[in-house]
Amino acid sequence: HYTSLNNIEDMRRRAIAEGNANYEGVALTLKAWVVSELTDTFRDVPYFEATKGDELQFLPAYDTQEEIYKDLLENLDRASLLFDNTKAMLASGDLLYGTKGTNSLQVTAWRKFCNSLRLRLYLRVSNTPAFDSATKINEIVSNPAVYPVFTSAADQAYVAFTNELPLYNPYFNATNAGFGAGAAPSTSILEMMEGSSDPRLSIYYTRSMPVWTAIRSGFPLGAGADIYLQGSSYMNYTLHNSPRLGMIMSYDEVQFILAEAAFKGWINVGTTAATYYQNAVRTNCEFWGLTPTTAFLNGPEVVYNNTLERIIKQKYVSSFFRGMEGWFDYRRTGYPNLTIDPRADNGAIVPSRLPYPMVTQRYNPTNYRKAVERLGGDNINIKSFWEKP
Repeated sequence: HYTSLNNIEDMRRRAIAEGNANYEGVALTLKAWVVSELTDTFRDVPYFEATKGDELQFLPAYDTQEEIYKDLLENLDRASLLFDNTKAMLASGDLLYGTKGTNSLQVTAWRKFCNSLRLRLYLRVSNTPAFDSATKINEIVSNPAVYPVFTSAADQAYVAFTNELPLYNPYFNATNAGFGAGAAPSTSILEMMEGSSDPRLSIYYTRSMPVWTAIRSGFPLGAGADIYLQGSSYMNYTLHNSPRLGMIMSYDEVQFILAEAAFKGWINVGTTAATYYQNAVRTNCEFWGLTPTTAFLNGPEVVYNNTLERIIKQKYVSSFFRGMEGWFDYRRTGYPNLTIDPRADNGAIVPSRLPYPMVTQRYNPTNYRKAVERLGGDNINIKSFWEKP
């Protein structure tokens, strides 16, 4: 994360020095994406003093997650108004939108990504009244000319991997043992998908027996070998050379966000929560090259039933190979209901964060200790400020 942030910060400084508002907007957008993933994984992390090695700041302080989010969202709000279709951007080197064909389309694509990311992060902090997420999300959705968001799959922030550098699929050289056979589906995801005859199941996983076989989330250490001997299903090995694994933010995620916002009464622009939801499920299936049947979309386990649980359940299924968005949503909403083995080391509790890496303890020990003391310990069950109580 911090290597990427160094490059992003260099872009931002150069853009400001050259008076290039478009690239300042790009830098702020990418920074919000990278840092949000970082802080949502570890909670308090170095932020305001990070990426300042050129100022001889090598031991940055850890900032609170709430302070970080406040700055990220303020920067994204400003970035959304920086993009100018009349100012040139370089197509070469833009791995997301450099192939849009015209400068205006390229700039508009970045504006859509910026505002779609605003939707994601304002929803993320919506359990905290101080961020006024409902008002912010309504402001974005009600003003598409000023704040455009993704309106089709063509808009999504997505690196389509190829078999050539620099877009070489990073998983391509993985062996079957390292990519497919080492990862089995959990009981939770298998029950969700098999129970609804989800067509994506055979895209995500392969069978090693006539029936689908899973392991329970949190299966105790040392017992996994027995499960594998029973013939668990595994991650589909063909994904290792798929061009579809480079998703940063998808159109279907935006539709799920709008479905939740409409369900909660935050937006009213003539589209129902049910329509947003169905668009999201259908579009995610289409992303994987599938055409969902009416029977699947209207099945009892999939059809919209006016509950947040149904929205988040399908959003979770759709988040396969898209970072940790499913984990973040689970912590924010408590959905979907996950089957966790009661013998799991963490007492059948889904962790709320990862421990800080050992390298931070070694090279920045003083600030590490201050951060851990403020958290009350480097404990995986310490919640983010935005999590469901």
